[in-house]
Amino acid sequence: MMFKLNQDGTVAQKVGVEQWHDVNTSREYLQWLAEGNTPDPYVAPPPPIPATVTRFQALAVLAAGGYLDTVRTYINTLDQNNVQRLAWENATDWERSSPTLNALATMLNLTSAEVDDLFIAASQVSA
Repeated sequence: MMFKLNQDGTVAQKVGVEQWHDVNTSREYLQWLAEGNTPDPYVAPPPPIPATVTRFQALAVLAAGGYLDTVRTYINTLDQNNVQRLAWENATDWERSSPTLNALATMLNLTSAEVDDLFIAASQVSA
């Protein structure tokens, strides 16, 4: 037998399939609550790390983080035909796995987790 619980533990009148509970499991849970137990709060999983972001998104996040001027200064020291400079100047999308991007991250002393965070932030930028 399946049913839906309201937040106060009473049985709901209307049942949505996505919120059905097994009777035995729900009784055990309600008993556990009645004994004074409290469930851990829900913690959302971390957002996925995007594989790519647009050039604009990346530049916006680098600027917001105070990294853009440093990167531009470094890029300007490179030869016109250097692959990192070519990638910086011409890439329309930035890939998280890019050797150029990871070299720039190393130059900025960013950890892999910090680069992931920048990619997540960049993926949320729109103009």
